[in-house]
Amino acid sequence: MPSALSTLTSAHDAASSSIKDSDRLAPEDAYFKSVNARKRREKARDRSASRMRKGHYKKLLWFKQPFPDNYTDEETFLDHLQRNPRLQPYEFWSLMGDATVIVQHIASVAIFCCSFAAIAKDRVSPVSVVSWASLCTVLGWALWDYWIGKEEAEAIKVAAAIEAEEISSTSSNASLKEPQGLGLTLPNGSTDQLGHSHSASITSVASDTSNTSTGGHVSAIGSTALGSDFHPPYVDPASSLSPRNQQRLATAKSALLIYAALLGLSPILRSLTESTAIDSIWAISSFLLCMNVAFFDYGTGAGAHLPASISTNSALMASTVLASRLPSTTHVFSLTLFSIEVFGLFPIFRRQLRAISWRGHLALTIVLVINACGGVFMTLTGGGRGSWIAGVILGGILIFLAMGICSWWLIGLQKYKNEIHGPWDPARPIIRPRWD
Repeated sequence: MPSALSTLTSAHDAASSSIKDSDRLAPEDAYFKSVNARKRREKARDRSASRMRKGHYKKLLWFKQPFPDNYTDEETFLDHLQRNPRLQPYEFWSLMGDATVIVQHIASVAIFCCSFAAIAKDRVSPVSVVSWASLCTVLGWALWDYWIGKEEAEAIKVAAAIEAEEISSTSSNASLKEPQGLGLTLPNGSTDQLGHSHSASITSVASDTSNTSTGGHVSAIGSTALGSDFHPPYVDPASSLSPRNQQRLATAKSALLIYAALLGLSPILRSLTESTAIDSIWAISSFLLCMNVAFFDYGTGAGAHLPASISTNSALMASTVLASRLPSTTHVFSLTLFSIEVFGLFPIFRRQLRAISWRGHLALTIVLVINACGGVFMTLTGGGRGSWIAGVILGGILIFLAMGICSWWLIGLQKYKNEIHGPWDPARPIIRPRWD
């Protein structure tokens, strides 16, 4: 029995010693444990440093930062990447509507070319062509004068409303500032309500000041309320005529001056290109008309990259070159005056009509397309009314298909637009709008 107990005791001591030995670390284990702990501390330090950089780094140069000049925050650098930030998806019918401006101008050029061909071949009288064109020009000018008068009436109403609003706001501010019954004690011991008389004087002064300043402001509004498109030329304040009548008189004088100048220059223009071959005339006129179509301002005019005078001058030069091949002075005068009306005055009317009435713009487009298609088909075939109708139908279908195909093509090309804006681009300043 004692031997059994001693055996169990020795076994227990051996097991406990083995457990204690397993809990102890060898020298190499202590080394690896210290190395791992140091690595964990370095990783934690790196993570905290990266978080500090990410939180505190700013793209500013006006204060000192604990980063080098060429530092790049790699974790947040591409977060500000933008692809096509100003992309405006096109719509089919809006593109079709915008294409009518191009169609109108090309139709006008085609009508001019057909008129020249008809005059050169003695199919129509040059006097009849310029007479109808002048009648349409006078009607267009009358419509333009009506639009200007309507704009002036609306501007007067706006100026009156602004004046009434400013007067009411000034009077309300004066009433808010009016002291009510101050009840001041005078040196003699009597109490006087000085508020009413003093407030009356304040109100009178404020009203006088507001009337003076408001009058100047309304006069400024009256001069600018019509917009930048309306500038009455040569208005004489001392004249007995109204500004509208003075403008009409100036327009009539300009028309008479152009008419007289063309009458005097027509004999010179008729012999301008007598020594030039006819092939050169066709080449020069075609090139100038292509320049007119290419450089024409199809927008509103504010964002034009090239001045509109390039297009107008090239068209007038082409008409001058073509008119020099006509047989008589009457032919030269008629074609030159017709070109001034088509390329100089008609584009201004078209732009104003588009800004005022979309239905009128669409109706004018249809009229121009009908005349241009019928005239081109008659000029090419030499036929009569039947060829005119066939040309209108065929040309109208082709123009509509061309407008639709080009619109769909432009919409399809928009998916290839890849404009990238990132943090490497220079900052764009925010410009405050103009104060009116």
